[in-house]
Amino acid sequence: MSFISLAAMKKAARTSKTKQQSWSDWVRERDDPRIAHTKPEALDDITVLDLSSKSFAGCLCSSLLAEFGAEVLRIEPPEGDFLRICTPYGMLHKGEGLNYLTEGRNKFHITLDLSRPEGREILKDLVTHADVLIETYRPGIMDELGIGYEQLKEINPGLIFASITGYGQFGPMSQSRMPDYDNIAQARSGIQSGTGEVMPEGKSYNECPWAVPTKAGSWIAWSVAGTFMAVGILAALYWREITGEGQALDVASGEAYARLDDYAALWYYDTGIIAERFGNLDVCAFLYCFAPTKDGAVFLGGLRLEMWQAFVDMVGKWDEWGAASWTSLAPFMQREEQLKWASLIFEETRKYTNEELVRMSIEYAKKGRLAPITPVVAPVCSPEEAMKDANWLDRGIFIPIQDPLYGELIAAQAQHKMTESPIRTKWVCRPVGYDNEYIYPKYLGWRPSKLKELKQKGVI
Repeated sequence: MSFISLAAMKKAARTSKTKQQSWSDWVRERDDPRIAHTKPEALDDITVLDLSSKSFAGCLCSSLLAEFGAEVLRIEPPEGDFLRICTPYGMLHKGEGLNYLTEGRNKFHITLDLSRPEGREILKDLVTHADVLIETYRPGIMDELGIGYEQLKEINPGLIFASITGYGQFGPMSQSRMPDYDNIAQARSGIQSGTGEVMPEGKSYNECPWAVPTKAGSWIAWSVAGTFMAVGILAALYWREITGEGQALDVASGEAYARLDDYAALWYYDTGIIAERFGNLDVCAFLYCFAPTKDGAVFLGGLRLEMWQAFVDMVGKWDEWGAASWTSLAPFMQREEQLKWASLIFEETRKYTNEELVRMSIEYAKKGRLAPITPVVAPVCSPEEAMKDANWLDRGIFIPIQDPLYGELIAAQAQHKMTESPIRTKWVCRPVGYDNEYIYPKYLGWRPSKLKELKQKGVI
């Protein structure tokens, strides 16, 4: 049978099946994370050396590649990476900090002391087998050690050398001794200055010490930098496929996070206006905020005038607030107007529970004056509520993982649903140097005596 006729038969079979199923049933059958292990992996021929040190950005970056099937060799110093001890209240699970358990997934863990010449020579041997190297050392350090991009590309011209740092490989701050911490990136990005409670007019920090910028949780700046670098690596791999050339990649954590600042830079460039701290409100939209309720808080969204009007109608204030006469959202976006209306809105939302407000919104979309216009309402969930959310459970993000070393654990997974080459979590983590006896013989052909000798010398 010819390839063309076989392909035609497969296409016909898919078409016939589609006619028998709804779209949701069809895509669920193919996207279900529970069958991911039966399908191929997109990056299963890619080898990554992860030398990132004391950096969640590098660790997350290699996790993303490992989930797509890349063979990631996480190279730590013999004592292990500092990230292993970052954990709430100092809690350890079988010797590991909870933070590292979330991002050790699918990686082989080996040890190597790069401060020793012998360790650097071993790294060079590994580089001959690698497609990607991820590092987070201060600019110039790798070069000084003789393992920078210029030196390693002589060994492997196709190497993709990915550097994540606080300030980038060049620029006035690139040689700063200030480390690459997530909150430094947040602070320098320009984003955090616009977060936190509004400073009342004419007041100072001495009078209102609570009116300070608020940090974003979960190491967001490092996460953004790691994600951007993972995307850059994929693009570099594609470029190498076309040209045969490797390249050096440079992501600065603060610069990456600043990319999320939306309109602020353009607003300043066009008008000279600096985006001010506006607390829970948003100068670009109204209604668009979190609001207190009887039992917690909800998000309220009305990005169009009729949605704002629908919310007002839903809480019974159509006539009292004169909603029928409103013709534009523009007046409501002014600072003082937003503060005034927010106060009135919060008085109303405090009368209801989260569930009641969500139900009211759904019913209004069916029977309200402006139906099917919907006033958007969503509960602000705690981590426990998110983990028990029926939608996320059904989609498999919080399926317990049976790790052979750490037992049953919950680690968010399967964020990418893909019909042909889905991601999967094969294991959660490994102890320091756990895979030395597997990886070094596989890549470098070492015998047990060589492993024992180098371990005794402290090289691995």
